[in-house]
Amino acid sequence: MLGKVRAFFTKETEDGERRLSRKRVALAVAVLLALVGVGIYFFLTRGQVDTDDAFVDGYIYTVTPRVSGYVTRVTVEDNQRVKAGDVLVELDPTDLRVALAQARADLASAQSSLAALQLGVPLELSQTSSRVTSAESELASLEQSIAQAQKEQEAAVRKAQQAMAQRDQAQLDLSRYTQLVKQGAAAQAELDTATTAMRTAEAELRSNEATAAALKRRMDSLLAQQASLRAQVALASTGKEQAVIKDKQALAQEALVELSRQRVRQAELNLGYTEIVSPVDGYVSKRVVDPGQMVDPGQALLSVVPLDPRVLWITANYKETQLTDVRPGQKVSIEVDTYPDRTLTGRVDSIMSGTGAVFSLFPPENASGNYVKIVQRIPVKIVLDTDGQKIPELRIGMSVVPVIYTR
Repeated sequence: MLGKVRAFFTKETEDGERRLSRKRVALAVAVLLALVGVGIYFFLTRGQVDTDDAFVDGYIYTVTPRVSGYVTRVTVEDNQRVKAGDVLVELDPTDLRVALAQARADLASAQSSLAALQLGVPLELSQTSSRVTSAESELASLEQSIAQAQKEQEAAVRKAQQAMAQRDQAQLDLSRYTQLVKQGAAAQAELDTATTAMRTAEAELRSNEATAAALKRRMDSLLAQQASLRAQVALASTGKEQAVIKDKQALAQEALVELSRQRVRQAELNLGYTEIVSPVDGYVSKRVVDPGQMVDPGQALLSVVPLDPRVLWITANYKETQLTDVRPGQKVSIEVDTYPDRTLTGRVDSIMSGTGAVFSLFPPENASGNYVKIVQRIPVKIVLDTDGQKIPELRIGMSVVPVIYTR
């Protein structure tokens, strides 16, 4: 009986050792297969750098009027697709039609006067003195107007420069808040405030630039009138022969005719500006205009986000340790989260000259004693291959995963 028990336990021990041996072999095989798999993965992915910190980027066109007026019709809604040249907003053209008719009448009058001079209508020399006095008085008054207009123009230029500086500062603030929101260091409301400030600064800049341009046109008009009056003074005071006087008057009148012609051209342009059209194919966004509003030049009415992939690109924020072998021109494969079954191709266009932190709202101050080294990210611009590749509709801000092939 004791022998049977001993034999039973001996058999159980041998079976346990065999099972343990098989488990060890299986574990060793599993570890070996895992190492082989890791090696194959690193072999196949060498020369490739990817990141999921990337998105579709592009230009956003802000639509603004060139002339002031009342909005009579808005033909689009938010998120509506439009084509380049489509009418988006219409302004009341009544005042500008009247201005065009007046400009054409002035041109006809100037041309009639020029024709009369060229036909040789005699100039009464007895009126030379009174004409000189009148012209000199008008010239003095005009020169005062020119001096005042010059001051207004200089003030408008300074205001435009200040607006440009404010726009640049707002743009820097927007970039910084964008980075802070991505890092979770700022609230979305702060980013929205920075975005609004940026758009307000851009609208203010465009308005000031339009004002400066209008004052310049006024200055040019006054200078042209000054030249004409000076010519008339010179003609009336010379006392030369009647033919010489008529010839010089004709030259002065030609200048007035040309000035009137330019005014007609400007009036025609202003009338055409009452139809505000889309600059590109795209989608309407951020519409803030409604019928009945009074709008001014440079005022933001809405935005158009383009659809053409030729004006879109990918902004990919790579770690600085990933860019050792990245160069402009290298091929890129792009996976768009919205289209998981599509892989697009592109190429590296450029690499930003600084890290994202450098251009943030609050750049890091590493001179303090609390420095902690953090791997920085550098934006890389990737353009899409538009020749021979069918690209789905991409919208600015879409998340993508680009893979750069460095070999």
